[in-house]
Amino acid sequence: MTVDENSGPRARVPKVSARVANLIADEILGGGIVEGQRLPTEKEMVADHGVARTTVREALRLLESRDLVTIKSGIGGGPVAKRPELESLGNTMKLFLQIDGANISDVIDVRLMLEPIVAREAAANVTDKQIEVMQTALDRMREDPGDYPNFQDNNAVFQRSVYEAAGNPVLKIVMETLWLLVRDAEPNEHPMATRLAAIEMQQDVLDAMRERNSEATAAAMNAFNEESAKYYRRRLADIISRPVHWQM
Repeated sequence: MTVDENSGPRARVPKVSARVANLIADEILGGGIVEGQRLPTEKEMVADHGVARTTVREALRLLESRDLVTIKSGIGGGPVAKRPELESLGNTMKLFLQIDGANISDVIDVRLMLEPIVAREAAANVTDKQIEVMQTALDRMREDPGDYPNFQDNNAVFQRSVYEAAGNPVLKIVMETLWLLVRDAEPNEHPMATRLAAIEMQQDVLDAMRERNSEATAAAMNAFNEESAKYYRRRLADIISRPVHWQM
């Protein structure tokens, strides 16, 4: 038996159902099938892909498990395209955090390390439009800090805008997922004094970013996150010290 010296390791050939799922996923992620659009019927997909009905059903189950398809029942139901949200990634991350015995305090530590880096990049790449969006979010929080849902919604706009302004989609995805893990661990509303202090410290971040001063932006973000960490460790020490628990 001879070995072809020019041949490398053979690539794993995916199952037929996985290949069909990949083709449909490419359509959804590439925009050929938009979110909320019904996919072709099982019969049509069988004909389109030249596979058995059971293969199509397995492909749809794979897509559903990745949050790319939802299966609606009843008249007019069937597979409908959707786009996964970062909460799904956060839940998957929880699985691995639980395996390694990590807790939310560990997540906070990582944010303390990374947030100033992201802020520095954001200051170098931010657009006037992004600055306007962040200022509007802060203004809306400041108008009625007693409206907690409004505070949370606009705080989310501010945070996500900082991550987006950094200009690196990987940083954006990682940072937003970490931020969601910490936010979702909060059992109660923040006290009014904490909300007001957060708004003003975020304003410091934005003011430095508006000047395109990378070092000042990083320093302001570091100060904001240090204060946030102190708050969590003072008021929520029991919660953030528990091992992360993954659930379906």
